[in-house]
Amino acid sequence: MNGVGEGATESSRWRIELARELSKYYTSRDGVRMVVLGGSPPKGLSDEYSDLDVIVYWDEVDREWLDADPLAELDRKRIFFTRMGESDVYLESHYFGTLKADFGHVTMAGWKEMVDDVLVNHNTEPPAQGPLGGFLASLPLSGEALFEEWRARVADYPEPLAPKMVRTNLRLFVRGYLLHQAFGREELLAYYDGTARMLKALLNILCGLNRTYAFTEEPRWIEYYLSRMSLRPERAWERMKLALSGGSDADETLEGLLEDVLSLVERKMPEVDVDRIRRRRKELRVRPTGEMPELRPKRS
Repeated sequence: MNGVGEGATESSRWRIELARELSKYYTSRDGVRMVVLGGSPPKGLSDEYSDLDVIVYWDEVDREWLDADPLAELDRKRIFFTRMGESDVYLESHYFGTLKADFGHVTMAGWKEMVDDVLVNHNTEPPAQGPLGGFLASLPLSGEALFEEWRARVADYPEPLAPKMVRTNLRLFVRGYLLHQAFGREELLAYYDGTARMLKALLNILCGLNRTYAFTEEPRWIEYYLSRMSLRPERAWERMKLALSGGSDADETLEGLLEDVLSLVERKMPEVDVDRIRRRRKELRVRPTGEMPELRPKRS
């Protein structure tokens, strides 16, 4: 892996070259094992608003050296350098003119914990899944042999994780809630939030079916990831966009997309009971009430 394909944008190409030059300020430091470029450039999708996201992997993070600013000799502005919570992950952020460049720093032991959390513990949460998907789509700037070792390990998707991903994300709104109780009442924040939650759930289900990872809490590059899934509904990306347009047509589109995803699960993962989900959504479907119901004893 030494670059992007022919279809890559020019913005992706020069960002990769810049990242290669910047990585040299880190690779010579003792303890640095690997440097990778993530985000849009390795995917070939960068535009004029895209940032640089570089991850530096260490045996032990040299906090004092980073405090002193490894890029101090360059004409740019460092916004901050900070530790992320109680973890051994650090972040420094710079501006090169209008280009924002973030450098994350993590220990190899910390990275192993992230990977094991998914591959061994089968954590289905998006913050756990995201780093693995990002790593597989990244570009090594140094430590290529080590990168390929980890790439092979991360790509070996654990079989028990797939049905767990699907089952975990089958918590779906009943039909009628989004259209009538949200959009119909002009509760637009509830409507768009609920629609986005449904779409993210469907994306997570497709990730399970396709044995892949994505950070759906920040659902970017979805068209890119969908294009690499062999199991997906027809015109999935176009229909997802239409589902966000609002109204009855959008609701029908979302329901059709949901049914197509459930049908894929039914065919490809029969151990997951999707009929129960269909029955539940039908039983609880939102309907107009009309007059107050009559209270009467239950027949024996």
